[in-house]
Amino acid sequence: MTGQGIVQRETIEWSNTWWNNANDDRLLRVLLIGDSIAVGYSPVVTELLKERVNVDRYGTSRSINDPALIQETRFVMNQYRYVVIHFNNGLHGWHLSDDAYAASLAEYARLLQELGQGAKLVWASSTPLTVHDHPDTLEPEKNARVLSRNAVAAEIMLQQGLPIDDLYGAVVERPELRSPDGSHYNGEGQQVLGKTVAEFLQPYLS
Repeated sequence: MTGQGIVQRETIEWSNTWWNNANDDRLLRVLLIGDSIAVGYSPVVTELLKERVNVDRYGTSRSINDPALIQETRFVMNQYRYVVIHFNNGLHGWHLSDDAYAASLAEYARLLQELGQGAKLVWASSTPLTVHDHPDTLEPEKNARVLSRNAVAAEIMLQQGLPIDDLYGAVVERPELRSPDGSHYNGEGQQVLGKTVAEFLQPYLS
């Protein structure tokens, strides 16, 4: 994977990797890939699917075209084999044009298919962005970018035959679920997102 566009990192870059029940080889495993939104709802998914699968996560601020994303993804996925990989990348890397975002996302999806060794891939749409301290008001410019990226991603997933978990649609009309910071979710919101993910994954866990 070569990546597309200029790599422009944020002032602080981070990653959060969590392997649940690391020594348990009795249950199948699911991997959640995303940003801080996924980090927030992953404990809910873990609780709802316990005794069926172990739920691991790779949360990161890496832009979709950052070579470090590829290196970290390879490391994470080399540790275990997964039955489902639920992934998202869309709320970082704002410097990328839609074309550059699309090219790198398509390559990343193909990489996950390669590394997944038969795992079912599920794309998660990016969640809404709102005006700071006004969770009932969508941020005009930034949320327009989210919608654009979700549309680009939907076309790629259609081309690659991958299902889409519409997390945007699950919360866009529910401002009571949002924190005032413009991007994250309160406890109730994390519950709603986690339940949405867990329910979407159910058919793929056999």
